[in-house]
Amino acid sequence: MKSSKPLNTGDIIAIIFLIAIYDHLTLNGIEKMWFDAFFDYNDIKRPLPFCSKKENMNVKCLGMPSGHAQTTTLVTVILYKYKLISFTTCAVLITIVSLQRVLLEKHTLGQVFVGIIIGLMYSYIYISNNLSPKCILYILGISILFIFTIMLKIEQHLYTPIPKWIDPNMISSIEKKRSSPFYLKFLSILANSSLHGRTFITWVELEEYLDILIEKIKKTNVQFDGVVGIKTGGAIISDYISKKLNLPNYKIKLSRKEYNCDKKPIDTFNDIYQRTLVGNLGDYTVCEGITADLQGKNIILIDEMVTTGKTMNEAISYLKHDKNVNIVCPTCISFSKHRFLFDFDLIHVLNGGTCVWPWGYDN
Repeated sequence: MKSSKPLNTGDIIAIIFLIAIYDHLTLNGIEKMWFDAFFDYNDIKRPLPFCSKKENMNVKCLGMPSGHAQTTTLVTVILYKYKLISFTTCAVLITIVSLQRVLLEKHTLGQVFVGIIIGLMYSYIYISNNLSPKCILYILGISILFIFTIMLKIEQHLYTPIPKWIDPNMISSIEKKRSSPFYLKFLSILANSSLHGRTFITWVELEEYLDILIEKIKKTNVQFDGVVGIKTGGAIISDYISKKLNLPNYKIKLSRKEYNCDKKPIDTFNDIYQRTLVGNLGDYTVCEGITADLQGKNIILIDEMVTTGKTMNEAISYLKHDKNVNIVCPTCISFSKHRFLFDFDLIHVLNGGTCVWPWGYDN
């Protein structure tokens, strides 16, 4: 049997570069989501004051394990093994990066230590297999195992009892979202490892965030006449707000025209592709409108998450031009500021997106 061709320096450096990219941008995010699923946030968050604020609880603020320590360890150990750097250089680089993370309070000592240990484990896998394609299968297998266990942990929360404040008419929608196809759940978790949104929100946490949102709404000092929820997520949480404020509750459904008001789970990824990668916000249509007379009324408009703001903007336009309301107060729980494209003011609670809501994955 012929022995495999030895790797040259250029090949080694190219492979290490790809390893570092995947480790830091994807695998470390999956690991942090895993720790988030199985440990208390306060035990694994970064020591930054920014991360102590409830509104910033997302993957970016998770420090376990330290991605910088992990990737540095992984890369330098492989470089040392292939005699591209000395052992002293390897040790010094790991020490410098680790001290920098701790002294600048980017990570705790424990988070850095765990990052180094995991980096050593991954480097052993790559080195023992001589950077062969077999390594990719092993690392992808580890990634998949992490995602599976995250999904299983989330499933335990998804099937907890539905709160009594939920409109009975929304139960079927919640049950449908709970039974999202496997690929949608898997790809949602995988995507969030890079998007760095909130991994999962429970019903209890959602109620806490809604209470915060309600207090912010009260501070507007506007006398509101009703709440409008955008289906599906916004229509679910509008029930809570309307009951707390003792206001009439209305629901609307909007959809991209190409879906003909029949959006499928796979269309969730088409939405992300069209909005984020292509920049095509699309044309929307109102699939389910409001029959009640809202002329001259002040309305709270709620959706669970706002990214580009396109759906919310279309709903505002409908309420203003079709229903002739006086004031529209746009609100949401999660808000991705860096992707927002419109100029209306928005009241929100959490900074960044959310991957899984208590009613399921398909938002």
